[in-house]
Amino acid sequence: MRRTAFALSAILLVIALLPAFTPVAAAQSGLPSYQLQYLGNGTPAAINSTGTVVGASISGNNYSPLVSVGGAPWAALPTLPGSMSVFPTDINDSGVIVGVSFDTGWIPTPVRWTPQGGGYAVEALPRLPGSTSGYATAINNLGQIVGSRSALGYTPTGTGWLYSGGNLVDLNAVYGFAVYPTELNDGGIILGGIEKLDLNTGAVSTLPAGPSNYQAIGGRYINNSGQIAGAAPMQSQSLNIVSVFRYDPGAGWLFIAGTSKYTSIASLNEGGDVGYGELGAGVYLQGHGALPVNELLDPAVTAAGWSVTGSGPKINNVRQIAVVGKNSGTGQTGGVLLTPAGAVQPPSAPANLQGQPHSATQQEPWNSIDLTWENTSSLTNSFELERSLSGANQWTQIATPTQFATLYQDTTVEAARTYDYRIRAVGVAGPGPWSNIATATAPATPLDQTPPTVDITSPANGANVSGTVVVTAQASDNIAVTYLEISYWNQYTGQEVILGSVNGPGPLSVNWNTAGLTAATYALHATANDAIGNWTRDEISVNVTSAGPALRVTQIAMSGSVRGSTASISGTVYVKDASGKAVSGAKVDAKWTLPNNTTKTVSGTTGNSGTVKLSTSGARGTYTLTVTNVTKSGYTFDKAGSVLSASITK
Repeated sequence: MRRTAFALSAILLVIALLPAFTPVAAAQSGLPSYQLQYLGNGTPAAINSTGTVVGASISGNNYSPLVSVGGAPWAALPTLPGSMSVFPTDINDSGVIVGVSFDTGWIPTPVRWTPQGGGYAVEALPRLPGSTSGYATAINNLGQIVGSRSALGYTPTGTGWLYSGGNLVDLNAVYGFAVYPTELNDGGIILGGIEKLDLNTGAVSTLPAGPSNYQAIGGRYINNSGQIAGAAPMQSQSLNIVSVFRYDPGAGWLFIAGTSKYTSIASLNEGGDVGYGELGAGVYLQGHGALPVNELLDPAVTAAGWSVTGSGPKINNVRQIAVVGKNSGTGQTGGVLLTPAGAVQPPSAPANLQGQPHSATQQEPWNSIDLTWENTSSLTNSFELERSLSGANQWTQIATPTQFATLYQDTTVEAARTYDYRIRAVGVAGPGPWSNIATATAPATPLDQTPPTVDITSPANGANVSGTVVVTAQASDNIAVTYLEISYWNQYTGQEVILGSVNGPGPLSVNWNTAGLTAATYALHATANDAIGNWTRDEISVNVTSAGPALRVTQIAMSGSVRGSTASISGTVYVKDASGKAVSGAKVDAKWTLPNNTTKTVSGTTGNSGTVKLSTSGARGTYTLTVTNVTKSGYTFDKAGSVLSASITK
């Protein structure tokens, strides 16, 4: 107990001797524009305020520790004898690095690298009594180090410890801090998951509750102002979403970013800037909000082929960022150091804005003024398009086209009105200058918005029908009907069945064979379209009853005579029912095919004998009579069982 008390007093003495919190060295009024230095193959793990970056490269499953000073290429850090896989986890502003070293038996040992003679000296840190393993997770600017007792694979596990002034403290045994620490600040606050330990008072407390629709927020980083950065998944069982938050003492949790399951927290600096990953690298810059890191790269950097591809940006107190990047031209990939160099500029003005009147067509049924322009900047995220009555200089925003748009159709114009237009590009630094003003006059002819009228004239609404039914419709329009169609809805097949159509207003008559349909009520439709695409549908309901007896053409008797070069031809059509009885009053539709291959339609009605005589005349040659339909109310035409055609040569 005496040793424990001494350790605690030593810790508090170091904290008391600490001067004011380390200030943020870069206070920038505008968004920083980043230059890029390529460090080499490897992934950054941490960065301090002097721009020293630590990270690791991987070969197979084993890591090798790396360090970069001032943007220089990676240099190898020394390792302990017998080590197999080693990587750093944190670095303080004095350049002292901590991490973990795994031996060939996968036993982790906490390690510390100390600057020495232009290089680094590595040493193993002590482990808690009775433990053969340890894992250093973080170091503050006092040189105090925290870590875990053990590891599961490369992930720290178990309870934690604090190494300060040569003393090793079991945080669980002394304070009841039962989780491993992930971070500690210079003010004596240790963070671990949803708990924090105040070394000044020895008190362990739970982090304040976050939004009610999220699970408890796990803290990962804490700065000297007491701000905490962490992440939490939503409570929803159906939405797999993780979000990143920052806690501000006295204000609560601030949502930073996160609308997917891939969101992760990456860093927090003394100014409250947060690095995070969500399908790419993002940073929350105090005073500017959350931004993709790629949008902050200097245009010369992107023009040289560079982009940020990692999702774990480490941001320091001067807003330098260490992250993984790639060059599409050279193929280089690995750690990069981004350093602010001036401010991000707004995009330049779009060029060659033009407006052209567009009159409505059937394919594009609207009047408009079509605007085109050229994007002149890689910094463009979107556009702002404004309009004014020509010469009035009273501008109103009408659209915000996307960054890839080069065309917008203003369909809200009035006929024959003249308008002025201007457009500007918007980037992360805000809007750029306006383009040239384009002037255009809308089409003079007002848009036709009047649909046609259409009526089904037969059968009557609610009629009982069977067999073959004649359906007739008629349409009209203030300008012109271009298309008329008759159809019915078959609710048993889930299909709209087209019975016939015509280009124009009609009247249109079609034969609807209801044989084979289930006896039920069916919806008949007549649909009319005008030239601009306006349309109207008329609907009636008819009751299809059981099909009546079948009738068929049993014979076509041909006869003819010749006088000079003229032939007179007749065809007698015999219509009978299924029992062979002659059917009178049946309408027979047919066509003649003449010797010159032209056709002529004819029709007639059977008499008491069940026959109808259809005649024609013309030049000598071969005549063919073809029956196309036979209708009589209450009967069904058996076309398949009928004689439909006969020929004669004269």
